[in-house]
Amino acid sequence: MNSDLIIETNINVTIKSIKQWHTYGGLLEGIPTDKLNERIINRVKKEAKEFSGIEETYLIEPKQKPIDYEGKYPFGSPASLPRVTCVAELWHHDVFKNKDKMFSSLCIIWFQEDYAFPIDKDILNKIKEVPFSKVCGEFDY
Repeated sequence: MNSDLIIETNINVTIKSIKQWHTYGGLLEGIPTDKLNERIINRVKKEAKEFSGIEETYLIEPKQKPIDYEGKYPFGSPASLPRVTCVAELWHHDVFKNKDKMFSSLCIIWFQEDYAFPIDKDILNKIKEVPFSKVCGEFDY
């Protein structure tokens, strides 16, 4: 897998770093629920900022798959996220908003069933649609 991606039709970005883990790696008992998934997503947003060292993050909204459960589950509606959480820092060696800066960066969060690489094709298509030039941060070396 090449670490370069073309997004927004013509912007060449590089995956500078990537971090991945099992979405439910710490779940010891019970089943995933919509409430747990919301907490996981919020935690990942915070961890992405710590991982990349930048505030600018973009979540590719994951699809939650309902889990069949007879009766009423007391902790929320049973649903699962894809098995692997992925956080990647993208770099572009130019700027879009502040010409006094030297490069652009954005941390992207997504969920997929298997570890990357490869990045899931549906996710890759969504990454290509990210409005990088509008939501990225701009920095100096």
